[in-house]
Amino acid sequence: MRLQDKVVVVTGGSSGIGRAIAIRTANEGAMVVNADVRRTPRTDAVPTDELITDTGGSAAFFETDVTDLTNMRETMRRTVETFDGVDVVVNNAGRAASYALTDTDEENWQGTVELNLTGVYHGCLAGVERMLDADGGALVNVGSVFGVVGSPNSASYSAAKGGVIALTQQIARDYATKDIRANAVSPGFVDTPMFREDTHAGTLDYAERRTPMRRVGNADEIAAGVAFLASDDASFVTGHNLIIDGGYAMA
Repeated sequence: MRLQDKVVVVTGGSSGIGRAIAIRTANEGAMVVNADVRRTPRTDAVPTDELITDTGGSAAFFETDVTDLTNMRETMRRTVETFDGVDVVVNNAGRAASYALTDTDEENWQGTVELNLTGVYHGCLAGVERMLDADGGALVNVGSVFGVVGSPNSASYSAAKGGVIALTQQIARDYATKDIRANAVSPGFVDTPMFREDTHAGTLDYAERRTPMRRVGNADEIAAGVAFLASDDASFVTGHNLIIDGGYAMA
């Protein structure tokens, strides 16, 4: 198991992609912290930490608002207190916003950037602070293919996710000599409860037609990429943006 005895913090791990990442890393042997504002999944399924522990793994839930740096640092402190370290931080928490530039008011812009970019900055900062006191570690930030090529009517979201990719590469450059790796995964359209809540009529059909593989992804496919980047299989990989999009970016 590639993550045996590693401590992995996953923000937004209660549902969707984050839940899949938490479960996948636990199955790879990690001790997992779900750092989310809510413990209950959107589907009202068994909470992520409970599912992991019920199947023999180690996990905890710490209520966390990623837009609050003090709260994020407290989550890292509790993680160290509980599991004796922080090896990997997966900054996944975020939410799409579908507005063209001229339909994006100040409140929408600030809210989208605060959650999707500033929240990642907080997770990276709080994680790196802990990793500098240890023997390094790994960051995996969840960007989006829309931060690479844009998406119709997604000004604030695409800008925020583009910022996540740039921040990831900057951290990789600045902390490579400290044995801290930083990489991103950029999903395309992924079928999650949030995707189905947020999308408008016809979006799924559009996504399938626009994606060369003629389907949307699933959360487990994104989690597989995260598990690779978090593990020692990617020990010489840093500053990379792994696009997992069924070919959307090249279409």
